[in-house]
Amino acid sequence: MRITILDGYVDEPTCLGVPPYLATYPRYIAGALVCAGIPEESIEYTTIDAYRTSEKEREKVESADILFVVAGLTVPGRYLGGTPITAKEITEIGKLPVFKIIGGPIQFGFAMKGGVAAKSLDISDYNIVVSGDIEACAEIIGKKLLNGETLSDGRIKAKRTARDIDRYAPCGAFIVKKHPNFPHIICEIETYRGCEREKHCSYCTEKFYGNPDFRTIKGVEEEVKAFYSYGVKYFRIGRQPNILGFMSKKEDGEFPQPNPEAICSLFKRVREGKEIKTLHIDNVNAGTIYRFPEKSKEALKCIAHYDTEGDVAAFGLESADEDVIKRNNLKVDVDGIFEAIKIVNEIGRFKERENGLYKLLPGVNFLVGLPGETKETFRKNIDFLKKVVDNGLLLRRINIRQVMVFEGTDIADMVKKPKTKFKKEFEKFKQFVREEIDLPMMKAVFPKGTVIKDVLLEAYDGGHTLGRQLATYPVLIRIPDKLPLKQMIDIVVVSHRERSLIGLPFPFNLNTASLKLISFLPGISKKAASDIILKRPFKSTAEALKLFPALEKVKDMITV
Repeated sequence: MRITILDGYVDEPTCLGVPPYLATYPRYIAGALVCAGIPEESIEYTTIDAYRTSEKEREKVESADILFVVAGLTVPGRYLGGTPITAKEITEIGKLPVFKIIGGPIQFGFAMKGGVAAKSLDISDYNIVVSGDIEACAEIIGKKLLNGETLSDGRIKAKRTARDIDRYAPCGAFIVKKHPNFPHIICEIETYRGCEREKHCSYCTEKFYGNPDFRTIKGVEEEVKAFYSYGVKYFRIGRQPNILGFMSKKEDGEFPQPNPEAICSLFKRVREGKEIKTLHIDNVNAGTIYRFPEKSKEALKCIAHYDTEGDVAAFGLESADEDVIKRNNLKVDVDGIFEAIKIVNEIGRFKERENGLYKLLPGVNFLVGLPGETKETFRKNIDFLKKVVDNGLLLRRINIRQVMVFEGTDIADMVKKPKTKFKKEFEKFKQFVREEIDLPMMKAVFPKGTVIKDVLLEAYDGGHTLGRQLATYPVLIRIPDKLPLKQMIDIVVVSHRERSLIGLPFPFNLNTASLKLISFLPGISKKAASDIILKRPFKSTAEALKLFPALEKVKDMITV
């Protein structure tokens, strides 16, 4: 019996699975099968990218006895590390002569970009379509297979609990070694699923998962231990709508009070005793910080103590227009998110920079096309960002996307066409952010000379190599020459673009670097770079500095 899990990649408000990320879904499916009694050696795993390009990986899918397909994007973006499964591929795979099960966020609808309404795909060729949790379905399937029962076609509604995930997660960790990117993988770790709010943001799909269901700290710790034993060093505590909501207790009002003791215990037990290279977070509800500033500060200080540098607390601002905020029941008003930005700056910005990066900075998301949006909305967004800059605050990331509409969300009853009506204002807003905010922020967050460690070289763009850290919202780094891919190097920042950095390998070897790379050294002209090439090899850095005094400015960067 061969069971194959095909990872079509997911992207949800609380879960990312496009490489170098590995989402929870395929791991949980594998773990549920193992918990049901299926041996590990009977379970294969592959990705949609590998299926497209490798005959060996394609054979895993096409010769399987049972095929699980994970698919669905509810907050699609632009991806460097992989390309999610398309509607055409879902249809084609559905016609394969194997027993096929499909699930994941695709149950809510399918689309590949924002500004559209998600559609229901015709997936009638799949033997089982899962509404609910595909991992819970996997345990049912596993038990039936072991009992020799015949699998029936149809729709299965399955639900798992956080205690189920505590069982599944460590047992499914083994599939990480089958990922094409291994060991350069960052694993999404779930602490809970479901939103604590009584009335949800108009557009969000997280409400479909119900009320929060918290995993145990021991369960999360055991999952991380399992991954660590297989060689994984990169983690994001990202599979929850609000890390400050973990183990919280709801009292009066919509937002529960943070539980700093539980959050601190979680991060301490995950981090201690391991050589973890990345421990980051994702979603933070600014409304929680605004309503409970002291408890939130306590929790954030603990996160900033145990996490690794370069972390981002992502806030869903969505809009700085009070009318849009009220109409869409957004999480926090403009004053609230400004205070949250200040608090995260106070906690994460001024800690000692061990390796050159700030420990924890805020990021904000803007959502375009929400009901109530007017031309004035974009001016208010601009005014808000100007206020952030005028107060000397830093933002690590500003994300702008267009709303995507799913049946069952409040917005589905409010709009017919989700795309913004105000294209000119939208384009001006994006241009303002990129030129007036992003570029200055890049220069402030990553000053020239900053060393960024363990940058994974992922792709080529013309004559440039593109690289990123395995991190939450990693900055894109352009190295102005073609270097071998799938290796990790340290880089030093030499210049800035609106959405990326120009970096050079660090330490910079004058005796082996190309003419093109040498010409990007600060203060070195193309002619000087040519002269350096002609004079090398150098026996020492001192010799190079004596022959080329202009290198004095970068002497801390260079080696021979």
